[in-house]
Amino acid sequence: MSTCAFWDRPREQPTEARYDVPALIVAATGDPRTPYRDSTALHGLLPGSRLLTLQGADRHALYGMYGNACVDDTVNAYLASGRLPQSDPTCSK
Repeated sequence: MSTCAFWDRPREQPTEARYDVPALIVAATGDPRTPYRDSTALHGLLPGSRLLTLQGADRHALYGMYGNACVDDTVNAYLASGRLPQSDPTCSK
């Protein structure tokens, strides 16, 4: 039995998100907490999304934490303009 069995029931219904919402998914190929295959699966479920990939990094928190200019610049441009990249960008470690 897991510890979740003893948690209180949620006080509200789960939030439902539209699948066409524009979203920038930031993922590292070696992320130890969120496997890259899960990020690509999420990207596949959200047709309005773009997947920003950092190749060769084994880190979970990337934006503003890892120190990769390509990742930070791409996310900053998205946050400043609200426009997603035209394609799925890939950055190198």
